[in-house]
Amino acid sequence: MRLEELPLGELVRRRLRVLLDGLGPHRAPDLMRRIVDEVERVLIEEALERAGGSRKEAAAILGIHRNSLRSKIRRLGLK
Repeated sequence: MRLEELPLGELVRRRLRVLLDGLGPHRAPDLMRRIVDEVERVLIEEALERAGGSRKEAAAILGIHRNSLRSKIRRLGLK
């Protein structure tokens, strides 16, 4: 199966295995939050691009309130 055909969950699982294997016995502080932030960042950037920069439309694409989107943009340091 080509990479483009894999379900999103499988892509994430494969990438996480590589990340966690690389950590070995060590632990990364706040790993869950960092991974969630990275995924949210990509989702927001893609939605904004598809919406031509319109935050209102990007929020609609993501199925969240525009105030929630604004808060996430601020927290993630996006423009």
